[in-house]
Amino acid sequence: MNMTPAVKEPRHCGTCTLCCKVLTIEELGKPNGQWCPHCVQARGCAIYSDRPNECRGFQCGYLLWPALGEHWLPARSKLVVAFKPDGMEIVIHVDPGVPNAWRAEPYYSEIRNMAGNAEGTATTIFVQVGRRVIVVFPDREVDLGVVAEDERISIQEEPGTRRRGAVKVKANDPRIV
Repeated sequence: MNMTPAVKEPRHCGTCTLCCKVLTIEELGKPNGQWCPHCVQARGCAIYSDRPNECRGFQCGYLLWPALGEHWLPARSKLVVAFKPDGMEIVIHVDPGVPNAWRAEPYYSEIRNMAGNAEGTATTIFVQVGRRVIVVFPDREVDLGVVAEDERISIQEEPGTRRRGAVKVKANDPRIV
C-alpha cells in the first residue's frame, strides 16, 4: 500500500473528532466506541498539550493516505482508517452509531479494492465496529464477531489452498504468527 503523500495541500482534522470515539485509549481506560471525556466534539481535545502517548502517536489514515478521497473524511464517512505500526494491518474503525457505514458505497467497493491490492502481500484489511472484527479478503469477508481482550487474530494460509484465512485464538495460542 502506497502511503506516500501526493496531495498538494496537507489535510487537517478541522472539526472532525471521530478518532476520540472509535479508538481505545488504554492510558485513559477509554474503550472504543465511547467518546473520550476530554473530547470537545467538533472542536478537539481539551487536554491536547497533555494528551496520552497513544493519542500523540495516532496518525489518521485520511490525513496520511491521499488515495483516500475527500469523502473519507471521518466526520463524513463515519470511518477512521488506521495503520498498525508494523505496516501489516489497515484497520477501518467504524462509528458504532452507524455500524454499516463501511458497507455504503463508495466505501465498500474501495475497501474491497484495498483487500485486492493487499493480496499477495502480508497486509491484511480489518473492519472494526466496537470489539467486533471483520477481516476483508479480496473474495470474501470473515466475521470473527467480538474479539475478547484475551484473544488475538491469526491470519494463515488455509490448508490445501493458496488463500489466507482468519481465526480467533487465545493470546497464548501457538498458531499466532
